[in-house]
Amino acid sequence: MHVENATHRSDVPPSIDLAGHMRELGRALLPALVVALIVGAAVFYVRSELTDKEYSASVVTEVKPTQTLVPGDAFIEQMRGPFIQLATDTDVLQQVLGQVDTDLDASELASSVTLTPGTSPALLTFTVTADSPELALELAQSLVSTVAQASQANYARDTQGQVEQAQAAIAAAEAKVSGLAADDPTRTTAATELTNLQTQLSTLQSSGGDQLVVLASPEQSTTPVAPKPLSEALVAALAALIVAAELIVLLRGRFGSRPNRSWARRAAKKNGARFDTGASDTLPPVLVAKIDALQRDSVDTATNARHSAHTRDSVIVVLVGDDAAYVPPPTYASADRPQRSAVVTMGLTDEWWRAVDVEDVDTVVVLLSKGGHDRKEAARTLKRISEFERPAYLLLQPKSRKRPASQPTSPKSAEVESNAG
Repeated sequence: MHVENATHRSDVPPSIDLAGHMRELGRALLPALVVALIVGAAVFYVRSELTDKEYSASVVTEVKPTQTLVPGDAFIEQMRGPFIQLATDTDVLQQVLGQVDTDLDASELASSVTLTPGTSPALLTFTVTADSPELALELAQSLVSTVAQASQANYARDTQGQVEQAQAAIAAAEAKVSGLAADDPTRTTAATELTNLQTQLSTLQSSGGDQLVVLASPEQSTTPVAPKPLSEALVAALAALIVAAELIVLLRGRFGSRPNRSWARRAAKKNGARFDTGASDTLPPVLVAKIDALQRDSVDTATNARHSAHTRDSVIVVLVGDDAAYVPPPTYASADRPQRSAVVTMGLTDEWWRAVDVEDVDTVVVLLSKGGHDRKEAARTLKRISEFERPAYLLLQPKSRKRPASQPTSPKSAEVESNAG
């Protein structure tokens, strides 16, 4: 018997059966739920009992600009920007730490500071987190005052050159006025210019730039802002539920010796076989109908052809695995060919391709039970069927409690000869 080599269907990656995978996840839900509950409880205990609490304090401030602002986001951010930058400046943070007794360093303090824009463009909220409500409030108040002072110092530094130029211009104007006679007509104009320069200097020295003032200090809450054990435990439990369910499905499909749904579905897809579940000792209705049709057709063909030497009969090969139960269907008889069966029943590891002509095989049914230990043998059998390019049907039965009395305990090759007629 010669069978042409064909492209192995196992070389083609199986398509993703999303619906089947979801059903497998559903079957793994209970043990995954147990894992999720344990993980969630552990996270809740660690975060609530073994993690340091953090509290927050907020101070609402208002920026008072020295100049009238032009409406627009750019001008608003330009007004807030210097104060936001100063709140994270290392020198400013070091000054705050020098005023407040704490074990924090500048980088830790910077990470605990949050600045939030208010409901109006001029509002800016300073929020600081610490290990106690009192310390958080003290740090927030110290930070606001230090930022305001630093802003004034920066303005004075930046305007120092303008002040010096204004003072020099005033000195020149005073000298000019002093050098003019009392009745000189230009003296009044020079005196007016001197007055204007003095006014500009006074305005420049007194303005001090944009100011940051405390608008409100809301009552501080004694409820910690971190950690949040309940929400964190729920998130951890949900993640553990998903991961555990996927791992359970993966382990069931790749490890162990007993056939199960996850493995059977994957093995059937990989080898191009159809997968189904069945009762304890019967084939699915579609196969029963096919066997019935083949047996009737076999009797009719034999009667009409009068035992023609060229008449070929299709057969269905049923390979029975460990603990699997199978009751052969009834046979049909005629005057010329009594007791003709279209089913060949053999063991899972029997060399069925030697007992029957592969070209006469309509379908090969691999019958397994969840109580068996023949997963590897079944995988090799399915691969061999795909190499012969015969239609395959993988049937997984529930674990049988007792074997039907009519089932042969060990199918023999001799049965093949009697069934094949």
